[in-house]
Amino acid sequence: MRAEGTRRSLRAPVLFAVLSAGLALSASGCFIESSGPSCTPHETTDPTCIPDLTISWRLVSNLPATFGNVLTCDQAGFADTVTAWIDGGGYCSQLVAFDSDCQPTQTEGSFIAPLPDRGTYNVSLELHTGGPNGTLLSETQVLVQSVSCSGTSATPRADLAVNF
Repeated sequence: MRAEGTRRSLRAPVLFAVLSAGLALSASGCFIESSGPSCTPHETTDPTCIPDLTISWRLVSNLPATFGNVLTCDQAGFADTVTAWIDGGGYCSQLVAFDSDCQPTQTEGSFIAPLPDRGTYNVSLELHTGGPNGTLLSETQVLVQSVSCSGTSATPRADLAVNF
């Protein structure tokens, strides 16, 4: 697990929506109102609550002739890392990244992200070759997920589509 104060990549629609709403992204990765006061950090509401979120993924082709065909990590541009980006779904929520290895013959997988507390989280996935800071092959928004301290929380399986 690696904690990040800022996210390396933002999808254009999300950035456009943020700018359209009169919001700005500070250097620390915290969303703030451009004309308002600084925001307060996300705080844990229950120190005994450390919920787990299971995140599932699968690799598929994005090419028209093979659209939807399942691929191995090697077939998907020699992918070697799947990273889940998670934020608290609100202003000042810290982005946390959880990395999972993508083995050469693997076509799908899942991993568990222990979260700081219950609540609603935004989840997206990135597929890389050359490690988590290497070349980005695919990126997808998974969902906005509500996570509680009781029971098990899991995302539906997300397809990471690649042009191979």
